[in-house]
Amino acid sequence: MAFTNMGELDLALKDYSTVIELNPYQVNAYQERGIIETNLGRYNEAIADFNRALELDPLFDGAHYRRGLTYTLIGQYAQALEDLSLAIDMNPLYPQYYQQRALAYAALGQHERAVLDLDQTLLLDVRDPLSLYYRARSQSALGNFDRAISDLTYALALVPHDPAIYFERASNYYYRADYLRALADYEQAIRFEPTFAEAYAGLGAAFLQVGHVQEALKSYRRYLELAGEQADVRIRRLVARLSEQQAMRLQA
Repeated sequence: MAFTNMGELDLALKDYSTVIELNPYQVNAYQERGIIETNLGRYNEAIADFNRALELDPLFDGAHYRRGLTYTLIGQYAQALEDLSLAIDMNPLYPQYYQQRALAYAALGQHERAVLDLDQTLLLDVRDPLSLYYRARSQSALGNFDRAISDLTYALALVPHDPAIYFERASNYYYRADYLRALADYEQAIRFEPTFAEAYAGLGAAFLQVGHVQEALKSYRRYLELAGEQADVRIRRLVARLSEQQAMRLQA
């Protein structure tokens, strides 16, 4: 545990392996080693350790949760949902279980179920900004932009300097055609994270909607600079077209 707390994951892994060699029935050692393996991206090894922990203690809700989380990370959502549902059945008062199951539902596009789980998470922990953020994303996917904005506004009251929350709220204002508020929030996101490429793309789109083409081009170009090879090809084409139109106006 000490090595884990210091970030020395490889050393912690060796320690737990030694514990397991000395006592192969130590359930918590398999659990803790599995958590480290997940953090190191060794997902198959982690799942094997959670499997062993559950063989030794089938009612270990934490191992079901951790295995479900790992399944989520590798895109095996059906298995994740099964594990997370079992964890909830065993311990229905732990908000993180509902939150993780919500993420699995959202990944499958089942946003109504995701919202229900996040409702439960927030009943258990009303001041959890991450659950508010996740619920807003699912509400947005369902077209409930006002509800999403409400959740994000509350989240910002809890963590007022989070660029991801500003970006998400800006996007919902944009979807609602409230472009001035979208601009303000995209700018706030950039203020707190100056290299936030997607925020520059959003800013460009919002400027374009209010007719500020020069500012839109400036924002889009900054997005392209930051995104590099990962830049959206549609924005590359849009910038080329807008630049050409601006050049033609100057020549006229």
